[in-house]
Amino acid sequence: MLLVAAVMCLAGNANCQEPTKFTLKGDIGYILKMYDNGSVIESVALRQYPNMKLISNGGSEISYYGVFDGKPQVAELVIDLTVPGGTGSTSLAFVLEEGTIEFDGAPAPKGGRLNNALRGLLVELPKMKEKDAVETIRKFVAQADNAPASVILLSTVKELIGAGNTFSIIAQAPKEVKNHWAIKSMLPQLRADAFMEQNMKATDSGKKFKDFTVYYKGKEQNLSDYVGKGKYVLVDFWASWCGPCMQEIPNLINVYKKYAGENFDVLGVAVNDKPQNTEQAIEKLGIPYPQIIGAGGEISALYGINAIPHLILFAPDGTIVQRGMRGPQIEEAVKKALKLK
Repeated sequence: MLLVAAVMCLAGNANCQEPTKFTLKGDIGYILKMYDNGSVIESVALRQYPNMKLISNGGSEISYYGVFDGKPQVAELVIDLTVPGGTGSTSLAFVLEEGTIEFDGAPAPKGGRLNNALRGLLVELPKMKEKDAVETIRKFVAQADNAPASVILLSTVKELIGAGNTFSIIAQAPKEVKNHWAIKSMLPQLRADAFMEQNMKATDSGKKFKDFTVYYKGKEQNLSDYVGKGKYVLVDFWASWCGPCMQEIPNLINVYKKYAGENFDVLGVAVNDKPQNTEQAIEKLGIPYPQIIGAGGEISALYGINAIPHLILFAPDGTIVQRGMRGPQIEEAVKKALKLK
């Protein structure tokens, strides 16, 4: 039987293909910079889906030799840590491929065609204009033999090129990329982020306001009851449970008391908040400007707002002048709009 097997291998049987050899090395101590002083690496494991292999019982130095069957694939170093006050875990994604793969603190390790290509892209893409970065990523991902590196790349570029562009590239990607479990798992959130991003662009500076209606205590409340009525209006999207919102309100009260009149007003829109809590906060803080109470998450989504407080300054005709101001920027924006020194 052994002789027959040997003959079959000599005949070129694919099942007898020699396993792919690889070496992992380097010092991953740089990850400790993300944690408080006193953090320690307790163990490092290689997650070669679906398997996990312990490669270090502690320390930052990596030196491991192994083999695997098949084509290059997405893998991770899974690092368990002890941090002040408890434990933690993080991971470093890379392409498991033939050769020596070295971790040195760069955005991707070096070694192997795909890791080197990914490393180069992650360094160069932030230097490019968005349009050029999108086209570069699209061309790279379109090549099916880049699939493992493309999966890692697409998992990291949303902040650089936006959710919409990332979603578009995935939609046109080879099946080896779009069917990978890591890509499938990120699609629901990516789709939601792309929707919010689209709404943010549709309500950016220079765009007309989008009206909405909220019903509270049997009364209809519309944004258009305040915006587009011949005044500059500063609208604060906030909630009583939001600490930063509560910290910003004294600034808004100050701006309201200084500048409110026939040319300017302030409006609060309480989102995702229990109405009774909103009313208690209004009374406690002595908020003097009008409020739309009882707005839901769909109102935030309409303006692409994914974090509060979020302020938008509208012109007298309802055009958006500026958005996203905080602290001293609020009064500066109002004074500039009102042409005050």
